[in-house]
Amino acid sequence: MDIADIATTDAVEVDVEERLGKVRAVFESENPKAVVATEDGDYAGVLTQRQLLRSHVEDDTKVSAMYQPAPRVARHDDIRDVARVLVEGGTTVAPVFAGERLEGIVTADAILEAVVDSLEALRVGDVYSEDAATVREDDDIGRVINRLREHGVSRLPVLNENGYLTGIVTTQDVVDFVTRREQRTTTGDRAGDSDACSRPTTSSTSSSATRAGPRGATGPATPTGCSTCRSTT
Repeated sequence: MDIADIATTDAVEVDVEERLGKVRAVFESENPKAVVATEDGDYAGVLTQRQLLRSHVEDDTKVSAMYQPAPRVARHDDIRDVARVLVEGGTTVAPVFAGERLEGIVTADAILEAVVDSLEALRVGDVYSEDAATVREDDDIGRVINRLREHGVSRLPVLNENGYLTGIVTTQDVVDFVTRREQRTTTGDRAGDSDACSRPTTSSTSSSATRAGPRGATGPATPTGCSTCRSTT
């Protein structure tokens, strides 16, 4: 299977001199898998929404301060070779080129979906992470952001006071929540309200998450400790 069969064609290009404020607006309005950074028209690297969320940089900061190198792949590269390149490059996205022309973006998620039929022999117990980072329903959004940054993940399981799974909170949930708050504040609906970081996790948790209790659990799961982060991007 060629990588062109699973690559998205909604790649967005931005110059390395562009402001991050504009890039944030692009993610909010178009929700691309990533944006491709270019310098003088040449490929430079990629920038993901997760990177922006994990950063403390201001909107006036340039893309050149944030983008990360990612291997470029050709549209006819084999999917297995691209998977290996992503792992070796420590990235989850890569731009797909036809010669020097950018055609799209390929993600680790798309590759996984494409090969899922060949993984039927595997079970969840063979691949899951035992020490998954979690948050509590009454944790504030600042702590959620801190946990996402600390562990380099895009989503976290949410536990209730008894330690049972009640949902999932994602980077997109946080971005959507903060965006809605800013829009309401702009119109005066919530002017003078408390900082968004003090809002409980349940304000932004995905309610459609599949719920399941840990098999064989003998007590509530306990998240590892970390300091509360009170700053947002």
